[in-house]
Amino acid sequence: MAASLPNHPQLRGNYAPINFEASYNDLVIEGTVPTDLSGSLYRIGPNPKFVTGAYHWFFGTGMVHAFHVEDGQVDYVNRWVRTPKFERETELGHGLSLEMSINKETGQIESHRRNGVANTHIVTHGEHLLALEEGSHPFSIEPTSLASSGYGHYADGINGAMTAHPKVDPETGELHGFGYMTDHFGSNTMTYHVIDKRGRTVRSDTFEAPYAAMVHDFMITRDYVLFPLFPLTCDLSRIEKFGFPFAFDGQAGAYIGVLARGANVSTIKWIEAPSRYVFHYLNAWNDGARVTFDAVDFPVAPNFPNVDGSIPAHADAQGKLTRWTLDVKTGAIDRHRTLDVASEFPRIDDRFTATRHRHGYIAAASKRAKGDGGLFHEITHFDYETGNAQTWDAGFGNGVSEPVFVEARGDAKEGEGWLLATVYDHHSSTSSMVILDAERVEDGPVATAKLDHRIPYGFHGSWRQNK
Repeated sequence: MAASLPNHPQLRGNYAPINFEASYNDLVIEGTVPTDLSGSLYRIGPNPKFVTGAYHWFFGTGMVHAFHVEDGQVDYVNRWVRTPKFERETELGHGLSLEMSINKETGQIESHRRNGVANTHIVTHGEHLLALEEGSHPFSIEPTSLASSGYGHYADGINGAMTAHPKVDPETGELHGFGYMTDHFGSNTMTYHVIDKRGRTVRSDTFEAPYAAMVHDFMITRDYVLFPLFPLTCDLSRIEKFGFPFAFDGQAGAYIGVLARGANVSTIKWIEAPSRYVFHYLNAWNDGARVTFDAVDFPVAPNFPNVDGSIPAHADAQGKLTRWTLDVKTGAIDRHRTLDVASEFPRIDDRFTATRHRHGYIAAASKRAKGDGGLFHEITHFDYETGNAQTWDAGFGNGVSEPVFVEARGDAKEGEGWLLATVYDHHSSTSSMVILDAERVEDGPVATAKLDHRIPYGFHGSWRQNK
């Protein structure tokens, strides 16, 4: 029998899970849904039905929310991702810890790669819809009903995990992914994966990083693969000290691993970098040996302790959109801030992945207050050519999700299309899907599809075009 969840800040307000699955046809629409929109917006995030032991938002069971858009109508469905862990918890009526085992020969802790929480990103590649998270293999989901298909249908046989931020090369159609702590929990081994459009593994190669760290995202360009290593380090001895193995250790240094596309992982060049922390990258491209990438840059790792167990200052927990340039030959790195407002969850027009982009989109918060839970109340479009930003404000106290770009047509110019996001209204405690004109964000939604319940704060999402 399910019990009440603990009184925890990441289990209260709109961080709290909803305890139901639902399907709604023909949502109430304010405004007009563009006739050229035909597909599905997917969102995913933690939604635990059971909690055991100490809780952290990153480890809650995943739930998918889908808005199916066709002929001006929007339907909605939500489902838990039914990993083996979730199914066993439902059977027992109580929560279980993430499944770990001790290697009898080495004594090392090893994760079960097919028994995770599947809560961080949901992406489409070829005919596959995949729920992804930090420590497991991709989990396949049926695109319309959201029924769980399970592990092993996609990228079967990869070494270690594939994290939540793979990149699809629009020119080749291949998906590039990576994993970390491949050999065992706390190891400095990482893995680089390439998957073809049919979901078959092309390569899955293991290499060593300078140290063990949480590596949430990475980048590709036409000529390089970049593995940024920032010092959110892993040390099991910290569990006894302050209950968590990950902490930000600025003294550990930072590195960016650079691999030429198609080369052996033994040729990765580790370039020293400023000690910062980045969860998410907007995009990267290269002009010869000069690589440019845009990132949400933090002074330290937010939501994690410092190496002494202290909590980061509120000012240090605000990420800002920053442009980095890296000379692969000399190792020289420059950084400059492009948007001086607290922000996260950057996205581009995905047709320009790995090449130079003009437009970027991001969840932002020009107003911040201690205790606001880290929510973002604005969606901002930044034009890298003009340096101009335009913003739609959903209202302080409300929360917007990561904005997802959808091109108006297959031959549309960059940035010509729509931004889709979910918005939580704290007054009514309900959520909606909004559609904004990506070229006129400050005009506000052209359409809002309204739900009678809320969607808890989550992580990422994507669009799947109808065929």
